[in-house]
Amino acid sequence: MSLFPAYIEEEIEEELQEELEVPKEFGIDFATGQLTGEIVEGIEAVKVWCYLALRVARYHFFICSWDYGSELEELIGQGFSEEHLESEATRMIEECLLVNDYIESVEISDVQYLDGRFRAKIAVETTLGESDSDTYETEVA
Repeated sequence: MSLFPAYIEEEIEEELQEELEVPKEFGIDFATGQLTGEIVEGIEAVKVWCYLALRVARYHFFICSWDYGSELEELIGQGFSEEHLESEATRMIEECLLVNDYIESVEISDVQYLDGRFRAKIAVETTLGESDSDTYETEVA
């Protein structure tokens, strides 16, 4: 018998899922980026978290954890080919969103880079038993 108990991965995952509460965030009007004054829960809160995480630059703000935010700004002005930009942006979006404990998987499709703008359709599967998809658009280079 060792000093430390042996845990099976399934038991640890079950404990983590039991500890997760229903997420809550301040509501955001996605069209304008303004706060709505409401508090949203569940999948809507995860959508708000994703919206903000993709728009905050990682490693730039001391108030944010170094796990929070995206690194898409690193692609700006680098002169990469469209194929490379699409590939790197896809990887960076996945890394950004999978930090959230409520997000199980991220599927990115319809990736396009046209006239300095990156556009992708992102589908997120959550631990809440729900999934949602939306189109993400930003200026890259």
